[in-house]
Amino acid sequence: MWLEFCKCVNYKLFSLFILQYLKIKTIDMKNLRKGLMVVLPVLFFTISLQGQSKYGNDSTRCRENLSNMSSFVKIKVYEYAYLPWNYAFHHCPAASKNIYIQGKKILDWQIENASDEQVKEAFIDTLMLMYDKRIENFGEESKVLGKKGVDLLKYRRSAVEEAYGILSLSLEKGGNKTDAAVLATLVTTSSVMFQNGKIEADEMINNYLKSMEAVESQRQNAKTTKAQQSIEQVFAESGAADCEALINIFTPKYEADKADVESLKKITELLKQTKCQESDLFAQASESLYSIEPSAAAGANLAMIFSTREEFEKAQDYYTKAIELESDNELKANYYYQLGAIAMKMKNYPDVKKNCKEAINLKSDYGKAFILIGNAYAAASSSCGESNFQKAAVYLAAVDKFAKAKAVDPTVTEEASQLISRYAGYFPNNEDAFFEGYTDGQSYTVGCWINETTTIRTTKN
Repeated sequence: MWLEFCKCVNYKLFSLFILQYLKIKTIDMKNLRKGLMVVLPVLFFTISLQGQSKYGNDSTRCRENLSNMSSFVKIKVYEYAYLPWNYAFHHCPAASKNIYIQGKKILDWQIENASDEQVKEAFIDTLMLMYDKRIENFGEESKVLGKKGVDLLKYRRSAVEEAYGILSLSLEKGGNKTDAAVLATLVTTSSVMFQNGKIEADEMINNYLKSMEAVESQRQNAKTTKAQQSIEQVFAESGAADCEALINIFTPKYEADKADVESLKKITELLKQTKCQESDLFAQASESLYSIEPSAAAGANLAMIFSTREEFEKAQDYYTKAIELESDNELKANYYYQLGAIAMKMKNYPDVKKNCKEAINLKSDYGKAFILIGNAYAAASSSCGESNFQKAAVYLAAVDKFAKAKAVDPTVTEEASQLISRYAGYFPNNEDAFFEGYTDGQSYTVGCWINETTTIRTTKN
């Protein structure tokens, strides 16, 4: 040690260090000797400790075992890697992170090839201890706790509660940097804990939310996408995703800060996933979100919500806003069609026609819009005209629209054909037509708001 020390020390700098340490102003042999007597014992004791802390008392043997361990692992002879790993793990646990990285492979092999259950359990205990020692010597607490929790569940399926505690701590320590596989395992474990009555619904939901936030914040790849899908599926099937429970949990959060965009997005997305769109909370949170971040899609979603709730005036208002904000003609056509559908529910038949015509102007082959106009005509037949002939003639115009729907859009052929067959039976009879002065094949204009020109087709009495 003395020889190694003498080779590496810059004496001038070392002397200055001693004098500075002892607050000595001048360099002379007396002061230098005094300084050396005080400092050298401390220095060599520190050097000795540093040498021992990494490789233990026998650094040569430790290095040899580390080398042998790595050589055996490299060629996947894990059985022979165990003894050198065991020496390094117990005698110089801080020497190399490979003790833990390669040790995982070695212990996995031992567990999977154990001669009996007792031996297997002993190796599982060793694996758990190894994770603790890795944290003690190399940190990375969240990462290592995650691996520990996943492996505990892998090898001891009954240790759900213990694994849950480890995985929860991993997320607490790692936050959004927690490994995606750990997050998926935590949510799965949370579901089991919830179903076994070990945790309440709010804890299950909070674990889901934290895990989703973490996985969504990470770079999207096949691994994170798979984890996200697993988290969503497990949560949806957990039984914790009950509308009443979600509303009880999220209503206070919504009331506390109605301007928190991220919170509003989480609330609306979760309620949407769990089919709770009919709740007051979903409507309120959606409206708050729209007021902060208005968009065509958000407006259309709100319109759909209020339409389902039969709040038709609000639904009309949001579809109108969606149309104003939308640049895509096909989507805009759909919003006009939805306005027509709402008008149909409100029995405002002229508005059905007006909105569906706007939809057709944007999308000429919109078969459903033609059908909706035809249905509005048929629904208005009793109020459009004075005589039986005039009222029955409305069905002529309705069937014309169904025929047009078939002609422009093959996807509605079946529906249109059924409607044609149904309403053709309501055409004017030949006697009524005769008294009005009309025969088959003549042109006729249906009156009132319909104002459509059609061809007379009659039925026999």
